[in-house]
Amino acid sequence: MKKVLPLVVFAASLLISACSAETKTINGCEIIPKTRCSNVDLSKADLSEVDLSNATLYQSDLTGANLSAATLNYTDLQEANLSGANMQDTRLYGSDLREANLEGTDLSGAKYNKFTQFPEAFDPTAAGMELIEG
Repeated sequence: MKKVLPLVVFAASLLISACSAETKTINGCEIIPKTRCSNVDLSKADLSEVDLSNATLYQSDLTGANLSAATLNYTDLQEANLSGANMQDTRLYGSDLREANLEGTDLSGAKYNKFTQFPEAFDPTAAGMELIEG
C-alpha cells in the first residue's frame, strides 16, 4: 500500500495538470482550432496570436477585436463583422471572408493565398496585405 499511494498521487497530479491547460472561452465560444462559433459576440476580444484555424465564425461579431498575428487559416468568416478590428500580421490562408464587413479593419501585413475569398470589390493589395504563393 505504501508503494501504491505515491503512484496514485503522481498519476492524479499528471491528470490535473493535463486537464487544466488554459483554454480561453468567450461568450460560450472556445478559442481553439476547429471551433464552431457561428453568430457569437467576440467584439473587442483580445484574440491576438490565437490559432483559430479551420474554425467557423460565420456571422460572428468581431467588431474592434484584436486579431493581430492570429492564425485564421481556412476559417469561415462569412458575413462576420470585422469592422475596426486589428488584423495586422494575421494569417488568412484559404479563409472565407465573403460578405464580411471589413470597414476600418487594419489588415496591414496580413498574409493570404490564392484560396482566400474576399468580399466583392475588396482589394487586398490596397489593404496592405501580402499574397503568399505556394
